[in-house]
Amino acid sequence: MLNPKTCREHASKCTQVADSFPPGPQREMFLDMAERWISIAANIESSEAILDQHSEVGPYRFGSRVDHHQRKQIAPSRNEAA
Repeated sequence: MLNPKTCREHASKCTQVADSFPPGPQREMFLDMAERWISIAANIESSEAILDQHSEVGPYRFGSRVDHHQRKQIAPSRNEAA
């Protein structure tokens, strides 16, 4: 699962690869990818912050509450069957 730290690590790697190229299209491509990874990290952080504001359970991290939400969805259907 992607998280901001992983995205920033990818951005750093892209920047390192870009630095190995002389000025030109390949270098620009890797610098663009680095910017996109940074943007994805920021988007994940802002999404998590929004979800944290509306959370009843606590801080949200993508992928961290799958079981919790599945249990919430399954529980009503079991109760309805009873």
